[in-house]
Amino acid sequence: MPGYFRLEISPSDRRAHLGEAEAGIPAFALPGARLWCDETPLDLHGHGYLVGHLFERAGTGRRILDLDEAATAKIIASGGRSLVSDYWGGYVAVLKRPDGAITTFRDPSGLLPCYYREEGADIKLSSDAAELGRRGGVDYEAIARFLASAGAPSRETCLEGVKVLLPGECLTALRGLRRFESWWSPWEWTNVTESGFQAEAHKLREVATRCIESWASSFNSTLIGVSGGLDSSIVACAAARRAATLHCLTMVEEDAIGDERRYASVLTKAIGVPLLEARYDLGEVEIGRAVAPHHPWPHAPYYMQAIAAVHEELCREHQIDAIFSGNGGDNIFCAIRSASPFVDRFLTQGPARGLVDTLRDLSELTGASGAVILRLAWDRYRDLRRPVALHRDYSGLSSAAIAALARSVAPHPWMEAPEGALPGKAAHVRLLARAQRSVELYPRRTHAPHVAPLLSQPIVETCLSIPTWQWIEGGRDRSIARAAFQSILPEQLLRRTSKGGPGGFMQRIFQANAEAAGDLLRNGLLARAGLLDLTILEGASQPTVDGFEKAQRILTICAAESWVRSWTDVEPSRR
Repeated sequence: MPGYFRLEISPSDRRAHLGEAEAGIPAFALPGARLWCDETPLDLHGHGYLVGHLFERAGTGRRILDLDEAATAKIIASGGRSLVSDYWGGYVAVLKRPDGAITTFRDPSGLLPCYYREEGADIKLSSDAAELGRRGGVDYEAIARFLASAGAPSRETCLEGVKVLLPGECLTALRGLRRFESWWSPWEWTNVTESGFQAEAHKLREVATRCIESWASSFNSTLIGVSGGLDSSIVACAAARRAATLHCLTMVEEDAIGDERRYASVLTKAIGVPLLEARYDLGEVEIGRAVAPHHPWPHAPYYMQAIAAVHEELCREHQIDAIFSGNGGDNIFCAIRSASPFVDRFLTQGPARGLVDTLRDLSELTGASGAVILRLAWDRYRDLRRPVALHRDYSGLSSAAIAALARSVAPHPWMEAPEGALPGKAAHVRLLARAQRSVELYPRRTHAPHVAPLLSQPIVETCLSIPTWQWIEGGRDRSIARAAFQSILPEQLLRRTSKGGPGGFMQRIFQANAEAAGDLLRNGLLARAGLLDLTILEGASQPTVDGFEKAQRILTICAAESWVRSWTDVEPSRR
């Protein structure tokens, strides 16, 4: 499927001839590098290749399948940086510089994964981390950090020696030396403008519609998961305009919160597409089986096993060649519930009349009184120079594992706000960084690729430039996005503020597997490595809020245990 690649860079390899295909995957070569990918890459006329999807910022919006020599010359003359300004997409570009250096650039959306491993003077990169990891090569300290940080973004993975080339980042390799440069940063787009609310909404509609339509026109048969929520509805409505064939799926759970068919059907009737329904099937879930063993971290929750079974059947039946989602919508549409928008507006405009409007909007959105919001805003204002403490969850981790967390790794560069950054924009950027953890559902060599169109570079840049207080105008979250699609989405969906989800199914998973979960952790590799405090197993079955939270945390740790076992040749346990 489109987007799979593997790249090997070696100073000792000076061959420029076509490499040998592997298992039906064609190979391409540059002096010092060999590239394998599942479809013919964009040929940059002897200067390199581009794997994945590329679109022009101007023009038809259709996927670029061929670049003429003039366009290529402009890219090469800029050292590759004009890819950021003139194009967008989901791609990795491999360029050969005149001095012999090989430059690898991952586009700012991060929609095409890119992992790497350094081996002496050589370096290997791939869209599939499983190709770079080694059996038994699990980094237990990294797993503890992952569990404690709720999956906060990092260059680090949980596989020894495997790291992430970050979105918008360029890796240059020359004679065994390596340099990392940021060609794109979200902070470049956070100097907010003060355009009117409707002007911002119009701009977002134009940009988002164009990007989603471009993605939709790139595939023959697309499946999109819909809930009738704002984010997936925006993607579905825009995709329906250009998709050759569009299929909409909603997953159904037995409880009222998990059954969103009444909303999803409003959406599909509006766009004239039948609604496919599938129930979460407990029989598809095995807690001893890794949910996503191809991921370099135990990120995927167990309910994804049930969704994967449905996807597999539908992909066969309808010859699906791409799976779309509204993933990342809450993140880029700035769904924050804090006093930061008030502080942002004060720092930007001073004690203007608009502050009263923002105070009222926050009160309507959160239910907090004006006095409480003002106190929280004052606390945030006083602490402007202090780095924001990231969320930590130490439950289920041993004291030794927690103590070892002090040996931290370098933080994700986006998480460090520059001098003078607005606190609300810092929160917005942190949300964006978290969204890019979940860009890959299945291995691209064997499955249809997952596309989250809302993470497209032009959409992200547009959203980052909008003031945080405009995102909550009128006391509604994601207010700009709601206004942007007012003439496109059904009014019932625009007004919706409730959230559904698989929480009830996850509780059923725990209830059916509570005993097996305890056995899995007590006799597991994480406990053997000294990472766990097994007292978390006590009281998890109690029908209380504390019991529910413990149950969900236990399932998260079980998913990590099963993922570790998949990387250490331990037979998966059965329910």
